[in-house]
Amino acid sequence: MRVKTIMTKEPVVIGLPATRGYALELFRRHKVRSFPVVNKKTGQLAGIISIKRVLLHPDEDQLAMLIRREVPVVRPNDDLKKAVRRMLEMDYRRAIVVDDDGSVVGILTVGDIIRRYLSKNERLKEVSIEPYYQKNVSVVWQGTPLKAALKALLLCNAMAIPVIDDDGKLVGMVDETDLLRDGEVVRIIKQTALSASSEEDWIIEANPTLIFEKTELQLPKKPVGEIMNPHVVVATPHMSVYDVARKMVKYRIEQLPVIKGDDDLVGIVRDMNIIKVILGR
Repeated sequence: MRVKTIMTKEPVVIGLPATRGYALELFRRHKVRSFPVVNKKTGQLAGIISIKRVLLHPDEDQLAMLIRREVPVVRPNDDLKKAVRRMLEMDYRRAIVVDDDGSVVGILTVGDIIRRYLSKNERLKEVSIEPYYQKNVSVVWQGTPLKAALKALLLCNAMAIPVIDDDGKLVGMVDETDLLRDGEVVRIIKQTALSASSEEDWIIEANPTLIFEKTELQLPKKPVGEIMNPHVVVATPHMSVYDVARKMVKYRIEQLPVIKGDDDLVGIVRDMNIIKVILGR
């Protein structure tokens, strides 16, 4: 199968130069997690910007400093297996599709592969998710403040994180878009003290300050349990890749907590995990 048969054509792109605040507004408006970034003058690919990169670097306003420049790049006629291998090798959820002159003509995401290939391949009914789901999973307690939940989500390098109750039972999921939706993008004025020293160890006595403006995502002071999605779609350890892919498509989600018995969390299966089946691993 060729990349062009399942890629998303004519994706929304951000042109450089642009600001962090502009990117945040686009993320909120389009409800996606990343955009290709191009040079406004040439139209050629410059990299990718993700929500995670923006949230991890609140003090950087220029988008050019935040984009990831080393990204998977493929051509429309490339084989799907080649694209998947490149995405997995670079640990990235999407590949940018460019034509011969380097212009962006499409984007191939893990979601495209799930929707347009795995969920339609009935041969995968015989393939269990057992080798593909993650057994070591980060979680947050339902009483965790939103700011701490965001930090946990960023540190575990995942798009969503399970929420547990006082008994350790699964009660919900929270992802980046939940936090972004509940937050407010504001511009604030900050100042910081400046000092300087020479080889003689003198210090400027006037204590000058640097005043600057920055864009920041402010989160309300409430627990993650108030914004989480309590209607969790789950998987069990012996479900097939086909059935999990179809659940992901039906409910428009990228990961399913894996449970045994009475909401006993034993892992999580992510879309990035199950596309490995295309490579036979």
